[in-house]
Amino acid sequence: MAKEMAINIAANRTVDVTLRALQLIFAIIVIGTDGYSIHVYRGHTDYVHFVYGNFYAYAGVPDEWGFLMFCAGWTFLGVIFLFFTAGISFAEHAVIGSVSVIVEVVALLSWLAGFIAVAVNVGSNPCPAEENDCVFLKVAIVFGALEWLLFMITTIPTIKLVFNSTRRQKTSTIETTTPV
Repeated sequence: MAKEMAINIAANRTVDVTLRALQLIFAIIVIGTDGYSIHVYRGHTDYVHFVYGNFYAYAGVPDEWGFLMFCAGWTFLGVIFLFFTAGISFAEHAVIGSVSVIVEVVALLSWLAGFIAVAVNVGSNPCPAEENDCVFLKVAIVFGALEWLLFMITTIPTIKLVFNSTRRQKTSTIETTTPV
C-alpha cells in the first residue's frame, strides 16, 4: 500500500507540479530573505594587537549564509530540470532517471546541511539572539527547513519510481530469417 502511494505521488502529474511549484516558491523566498540578510549585514574590522605586530582583521558575511543562497540557486535550476523530465518514462531512459535521482538527493542533502548550518549560526556574533536584526535570516531558516521537507516528500518516491521501473526489451525491426 505504501509503495503504491509513493509511486502514485511521483507519477501523478498534478501533485508533482504542485510540489515543484512549492519548491520554486520557497527557493525564491529563501533567495529574497537570505539575500536581504547578506545585504544588511555589516562586516566589521577589528584592530588586533599581538606581540609580533598589529593587523586589521575583517569579519565578513558568514559562509553559512552564502551556502544557503547556493542551496536556493541550485534548487531553482534542479527543480526546472525535474519539472521538464517528469513526463519521461524512466524505464526507457535510464540516464534521465539516474540524473533525476542525483539531482533530488543532492538538493535534499544541501538543504539539510544549509538550514542547519544557518540555524546554528543564529545566536553567534554575526546574528546575536538578543537582537532583532536577524528576523529575515530566521525566515530563511524556516523556509529552508520546509524546502528540505518538500524534498523529502519528492525524493523518496522518485527513487522508488526509478529503481522499481522495469526496463523493457527493445524489439528489433530487422527480420531474423532472411532468404539466402
